[in-house]
Amino acid sequence: MKWLASFVMRGPSQAVMVTTVLALLSLILPLLGLLSTASVGLITLRQGVKSGLIVSALATVACALFMAIAFGNPLPSLGFLFLQWLPVVVLGFFLRSSKSLSLSLELALGFGVLVILGQYLMLGDPAEFWQQQLQPLVQHFEEAALLDKTQGEAVVAHLASWMGGVLAAGIFLQLVFSLMMGRWWQALLYNPGGFRDEFHGLRLHKIFGLIGLPAMVVMFISSQDTPEMLNYLGVLMMSILFLQGLAVVHGVLAKVGSGSTWLVVVYLLFIILLPQAVMVLVTLGLVDIWIDFRTRFERTRSAG
Repeated sequence: MKWLASFVMRGPSQAVMVTTVLALLSLILPLLGLLSTASVGLITLRQGVKSGLIVSALATVACALFMAIAFGNPLPSLGFLFLQWLPVVVLGFFLRSSKSLSLSLELALGFGVLVILGQYLMLGDPAEFWQQQLQPLVQHFEEAALLDKTQGEAVVAHLASWMGGVLAAGIFLQLVFSLMMGRWWQALLYNPGGFRDEFHGLRLHKIFGLIGLPAMVVMFISSQDTPEMLNYLGVLMMSILFLQGLAVVHGVLAKVGSGSTWLVVVYLLFIILLPQAVMVLVTLGLVDIWIDFRTRFERTRSAG
């Protein structure tokens, strides 16, 4: 990845080219969108908000021209601008100014909240909208002989009650991963090991510990009578606690001699036991806000 970061930093034209090409390729391979947004983040972190805005604007124009020629509609390019590049410019500017990864992630959560509110403004009832979008699943369930129509509709209705939060959490995590990737690239080029120390020291404000417990309760006892807004905010809160839990695992294992080996094991278990692993990391992140496992582990090692 260092070579790509170096290429982005060669000049504005290179940065615009990488941002544009990766954004267009993300229409086929969505994960490449992270690299596109990370490029904007790197420029903002290193050169400031003005450079980040210039790259974002030029990349938007380039994407619009391509989409106008290829699809006859340039407007989808605005999705890159408003959902990815402009938010990461704001986050990059804030991280550059505050030098606090924790505060930057907390700010990013605000974009997730805006996505939730935006769904209510544009869709009226997000749950109803998502139920309509997911309705074809009912037929697929029937054709596969997995569920009958009544059961399939019940499953779709349940999924629809969470989809607004899943969308918000997905955009939040995309922005955060892009920001952190940009920060990692910056460290690779100008401050080796800097991002590692920042991520290992990630700790959320205690207010998230107070909000996190009720959010988890909502997640576990949610029913048809639970307002969808609470479900959405609960999913969003779980996503930031998940990042805190991931930072705890990385931070503790880094203090162990075979940290890299254990990280491979952890990620393999994460892939195999995805739902359970997510909840373990969320719980770990929530508890760590109050207990601070990394500091306690360091003290134990020093005492020993």
